[in-house]
Amino acid sequence: MTAVAIPLVYDKREWFAQGGAMLAGIMLAFAITHLAIRHDPLPPETPIEVTLAEPPVEQPKPVEPPKPIEPPKPPQPVHHESKPEPVKQTPVTPVAAKPSPVPESNPVSVPVAPVAAEAKTIPPAPPSPPQSNAAAEGRFAKDVRAQIEHNKVYPDSARDLGMAGAVEILYVLDRTGKLVSAEVTKSSGYPLLDQAALRAVRSASFAAFPADAWVGENQKEFRTKLVFSINY
Repeated sequence: MTAVAIPLVYDKREWFAQGGAMLAGIMLAFAITHLAIRHDPLPPETPIEVTLAEPPVEQPKPVEPPKPIEPPKPPQPVHHESKPEPVKQTPVTPVAAKPSPVPESNPVSVPVAPVAAEAKTIPPAPPSPPQSNAAAEGRFAKDVRAQIEHNKVYPDSARDLGMAGAVEILYVLDRTGKLVSAEVTKSSGYPLLDQAALRAVRSASFAAFPADAWVGENQKEFRTKLVFSINY
């Protein structure tokens, strides 16, 4: 640069300084405007969701059953085929049979064994008849007397006349309890009382004999004394 140009530049240094400052300001304003136009709004914050996953559950593995152990097979016997040995046949020479002498027939007496007599069959003993039960007989006789006493009626006319006494009645019952016969064996002395005693026996009802009472008997004879007394 020449010496003439240096003073010229020096004289215009203020202008260059002002122009540079203005240029720098314009560029700064342009840059700020450009940044303001290109500025995009920030997107809204998206909340972050955190999900805690459960740990996977391990499924138990199926246990396989143990396989059955097969027993060892017994060894099969080995059959060796053997050829049968040939049988040696011995030649047989035919021999002429000689007739045997016929013995003389002599009569021989054979003893005859005696025939055993047939054993006689002994028939089984018949079962013993059942025994009569005395206790059952006593209970039955007591019931019979109770039935007669229940049916005894003291005639009012005999009571009014002061008749009293005992009458003995003989009567027969069969096994079904039916009255076969009845009679006065001992009188009270008053026919009115004797007839009352007979009515008491004939009007009573009796039960059948027990199975173990008077075994083997179809009928049984009883005696009962009936007493007629006046109680004042």
